[in-house]
Amino acid sequence: MAKRELILLAPKLRMPASVDRRARTMLGVIRAFHLGDPAGGVKLLAVSADDGDPIAQRTLGYLVQHGIGTTKDDLRATALYRAAAEAGDALAAFNLGVLAGGSDEAVHWLRQAAEAGVTEAYPRLGDRLSERDVDEEALRWYVHGAEAGDKGSMFAAACWYRDGFGGPVDLVQALRWYLAMLNVGSGDGIHEAHAIVPRMTADEIYEAGTLSGRLLEADLFVQRQASPSAASD
Repeated sequence: MAKRELILLAPKLRMPASVDRRARTMLGVIRAFHLGDPAGGVKLLAVSADDGDPIAQRTLGYLVQHGIGTTKDDLRATALYRAAAEAGDALAAFNLGVLAGGSDEAVHWLRQAAEAGVTEAYPRLGDRLSERDVDEEALRWYVHGAEAGDKGSMFAAACWYRDGFGGPVDLVQALRWYLAMLNVGSGDGIHEAHAIVPRMTADEIYEAGTLSGRLLEADLFVQRQASPSAASD
């Protein structure tokens, strides 16, 4: 919604905001983020948060966490995120998982966020699980992150498939994700890709190229393997 439309909408929300929690929350969000009145937004969101609105709790938690329109207070932000997360708000669960650092609680909230489809949670959950040697589940979340287009997840998944962490060695999947990084503008996996293709058949390389959408690069790898100069390298 354009800022001009939000400015026009705000007056229409003022009257129902006095009695309707959702309207109050919406007006609070508009005032905090779009009308340059974060303090006014905080006041409205605080009322809705006290009334049990998870969106208001999560949004107010963000404002409190970052000191926008109110005093910065991580403890209060955590409490607000927790209330929203316990009510099922996936974004609040993600924020809570990030604030919880490397604790077991972080895994709980990041898993809730990831299972609800918050893509930013996938690589973070993978990292937390990896720290605990829960490798099979960690790999699954890295793959989810890779499928969502996160280049860090692509690199992690590729390396884990290459080295057999979280499951058996799978060079097709490893090369797939190294090459897929090119689709998001990253060439960070090319060195690793060059290192594993000598261990692969032409069919395996082409399969990885098909899965990653990078058949041209796969063909170049195969041609290089077949050339006399490559054999003498």
